[in-house]
Amino acid sequence: MERTEFNVPSISCSICAGKVKNGISEMNGINSVDVDLKTQMVKVEYDPSSVQPKDIRKKVQEMGYEVI
Repeated sequence: MERTEFNVPSISCSICAGKVKNGISEMNGINSVDVDLKTQMVKVEYDPSSVQPKDIRKKVQEMGYEVI
């Protein structure tokens, strides 16, 4: 497993955080997702043989959130 994190400044409430967490969690190869509403950081543990950070970033953007 590998880990990555993203700054998602458009996460502004617990509903947004839940939506992002659930969306990423549904992807193949995701082991865990932690969304910190206070820092607007999303930390993801994933299997690099199944998914890459660029795929996770794209998923978050497709949900309508900005990723830095």
